[in-house]
Amino acid sequence: MAFSGKLALTMFFSAAAVLVSTLGAGTASAERGPDGSLYGSLALGTDGGTFYGAAWNYPDWGSSDADALSQCAHRGCKIMVQFRDGCGAIAESADHTYYYGGAGSNRAEAEQDAMNRLTNWMPSPPAMFGSSAPPKQSVHIRYSQCTDGA
Repeated sequence: MAFSGKLALTMFFSAAAVLVSTLGAGTASAERGPDGSLYGSLALGTDGGTFYGAAWNYPDWGSSDADALSQCAHRGCKIMVQFRDGCGAIAESADHTYYYGGAGSNRAEAEQDAMNRLTNWMPSPPAMFGSSAPPKQSVHIRYSQCTDGA
């Protein structure tokens, strides 16, 4: 799922402070689902700033989605990635305009998946006269999280 929006740097630092202080609420004890799996979700909103929410170690995606959205604390937040018995990550473009989620069995795989998906999804820059189009802008990981044991 792709997401575009503007980043207000001051809001990012405020949201990051809130995220650090609130993440983990309701996620500390792992509650496995009927299938024995642990589920997680990452949410993101960029309307008027950058807002995050993360939930992991839940018995199903419905519960992890609800908690991630409630922690995101913004009506424009959307679930960017869901993961099971593994990790999820959100990649961000260098200009803070594009975001994409990815998942994997460990943090490195999830982060690489998110960066690959974002790079492949982002539009190419316009071609300049007399030269070929410049390469797509770089991407980096904005946030990642894993269930227990991943």
